[in-house]
Amino acid sequence: MAEVVSLVAAVVQLVDVTKKTISYIESVKDASQDRLKVGREASGLLPLLFDLKSKVSTNENEEWSRCVRSLAIEHGPIDQLREALEQLAKKLKPKTGLKGTFRAFVWTLDKAYTQEILGKIE
Repeated sequence: MAEVVSLVAAVVQLVDVTKKTISYIESVKDASQDRLKVGREASGLLPLLFDLKSKVSTNENEEWSRCVRSLAIEHGPIDQLREALEQLAKKLKPKTGLKGTFRAFVWTLDKAYTQEILGKIE
């Protein structure tokens, strides 16, 4: 049962960081293709994460639960995705002052970094 609770907590944390990342992406005024693609990928995660959270909370099938719990192992897929989204959110987090104003109008991530993050999300 404790493993289920920790998995649900990990999914909830992932939902929160995904929402934060989407919010930061949407705050950038330049609608480049990279930004749109990252935003779509991150937005596409939310229904999957909500569904996973719901199923983990209510599923009694031991084999299925064991398989799904393996996603939440340390440095596993959920950790990797959370870390990637946290890094992205940190890079996109609005700054204050003149620098923050500039960032609100410009997509500041280079194509290689954007592709790396997309690879982790996919």
